[in-house]
Amino acid sequence: MRRDKPSRTARKVALTVVALGAKSGMDRILPPSLVQTTEALLVASGVVGERAVRWSRSQRIVSIYEAFDGILPGQFEAFARRKAFCERQVRDGISGGASQVIVLGAGYDTMGWRLAPEYPGVIFFEIDHPATARFKAKGIDEMGQRSNLCLIAEDLGKQKLVDVLKGHKSWDQKAQTIIVAEGLVMYLGFYPISTDGLETM
Repeated sequence: MRRDKPSRTARKVALTVVALGAKSGMDRILPPSLVQTTEALLVASGVVGERAVRWSRSQRIVSIYEAFDGILPGQFEAFARRKAFCERQVRDGISGGASQVIVLGAGYDTMGWRLAPEYPGVIFFEIDHPATARFKAKGIDEMGQRSNLCLIAEDLGKQKLVDVLKGHKSWDQKAQTIIVAEGLVMYLGFYPISTDGLETM
């Protein structure tokens, strides 16, 4: 990702979610309202227009994704299963006593926005590079703010996660916390990451 440009990968993943909504049987796998809220966020944020959303949910695009499955079998459906898995883990963690959720490299994911009203006692923190986060914030403003959803625009390549969180009054260092790094870990390579002061699940 160029430092001054929003993540193309985040946009691609979000449009893939939209396309998955048009694939037969995915409604049994995808979390409820994920596709609809993703579509709404993409348009409200200005990342893409309504025409691009309609194109992404067309059967022609679904066919293209399925054709690529011939090269990497299961890749298309894997996005749906990954989204569903992450959300199940978050829900299970909250049921187990977690009162904070951190989503690293949140992109245009809508899990925090969707779950925040359902779990008013949980604080959801979403952290992403400012170039992407500013578009996300615009979309969330249009869709409606959640009092327990904190959008944080920071470059974690320049600041430690612990230092970023300490700057927010809603952050409780002692609270049981879930950390979601969906699609992010693969980019970390061999760089060491410090989680001092964080309890992960």
